[in-house]
Parts: sequence; structure tokens; C-alpha cells
Amino acid sequence: MKKILLLLFVASTLATYAQKTDITNVNSVKPKKGQKMAFEAAYKVHIAKFHKAEEKLTVYEIMTGKYAGFYHLVNGGMSLASFDKERADATTHSLDLDKTFFPYLEETKNGVYRWMDSLSFHSDMKAERFLVNVRTIKSSVQADYRTELKRSVVIANMMKGKFWDALSLNVFEQLWDGSEPIVVTIRNLKDGVASLETDFYGPQATATFKDEYIKTYGTLDWDKRDKLMTDAVENNEQYIMKLRSDLSSQ
Repeated sequence: MKKILLLLFVASTLATYAQKTDITNVNSVKPKKGQKMAFEAAYKVHIAKFHKAEEKLTVYEIMTGKYAGFYHLVNGGMSLASFDKERADATTHSLDLDKTFFPYLEETKNGVYRWMDSLSFHSDMKAERFLVNVRTIKSSVQADYRTELKRSVVIANMMKGKFWDALSLNVFEQLWDGSEPIVVTIRNLKDGVASLETDFYGPQATATFKDEYIKTYGTLDWDKRDKLMTDAVENNEQYIMKLRSDLSSQ
């Protein structure tokens, strides 16, 4: 469950005191059985009351996999300095959560992530459905894995065609993840889940990416990459999630 996360969206570059605003705080919650609709109704009231002007939240619901039915409550565009600040109405806010939020929940988890601009591709594309991969990376090859993700973006920018025009990826690295580095990749499905069908965007030359990579970095580096991208991943969890605008800050 510690790997349940997510993510979104692209942040601005600098905030007060030159603090980067590329931090995303994610609370993942699971309503009790039979309490889904009651939770949603109560949360809409809470959002309207406490998250309309500040600490705006975007909510996503997991649709598939073993975490189906969980919600991600996402506060993006933060800086690390944001964690030093207290709400002026902190007590009232907490009391409201105790009365109208936590009683409906079976489980809650938290994760903090940094959006990786250099690892992301067409990151500002809008979507309502998302394919999420949560990968646990071996710490010994974390730097090499990050280098290959950067190279993937370089090659992707060279590619042409409907698939590449529609491809949109946001990559996050979990902060304070201890000895298990976590990389979250979110593919923004602008054309919905249907776009995951083979050849949805027409026939794709699968060897083209490999050809461009070899042309740019060489055959030896491709062979190393091919092995690394499999060997570096200790665990991968994948799921589809959807945007819940009705539960998000308006």
C-alpha cells in the first residue's frame, strides 16, 4: 500500500525565496464498504468549505487493480517550504475532518513526490483518464535508470506520428522513500482508455524508437539499456485512474 500514489500536474518553476514548486502531496484514501457515496457527499462539502481558495485539491479515483476504489487527494504545485506553514484555520479544518471525513474511511496513506521535468514528455496534455505505473527501482542503478528516462525523452522528441503526438507522460520520484526508490509514471490518456488498444493511432513502426536510439547513442548503449530497463525494476504496479472533477476544488 505504501506504493499507492500518484500524481499530477505540471507546476510553475519558482516560488517565494526561490523555492521550487514541483512538489506534490498525495493522500490516498479508501472508503469503508457501503460508505462510498456517503464519503463522496461529505467530501464535496468539506472541499467547498476548506479547499476553495487555498490548498486546492484535485481528486482521482482508481478504477482497476487491487487498489480499485481508492481515491487520490492531490495537492500539487507545492514547495518544501509549504510543509513549514500552518493553516490559519488549522483547528477548525482538523475538527471537520474528524467529524465528516475520517469516519467514512477504512484506510489512509500519504506520499510526497517531486515532479521530474527532464523525465516528462508533453507533460501539459489534458486528460480525464490516466495509466499509472508505480515502479520500485533498485537503489544501486537508480542514477542509470534516471539517465535512460532522460534519453527516452530525447528520442521521443525526434519521433513523428499520431502516437507520439498523443503521448503524454508525467514522471515523479517519491521523496523520503528510504531504501526503496519509487518512480511514478503517469500517462495522460487524452483519447481515453480506448487509446491503449493496439494500433489505435494507426500502425506504428515498433523498431523506429530503437533505430533512433542506436543512431544517437550507439548499439552498445542500446544493449545496456535493454537489460537495465528490466533488471532495474524490483516491482511494478499498474492501474487506470480517472479524474473526479466533481470532488475537486472548483
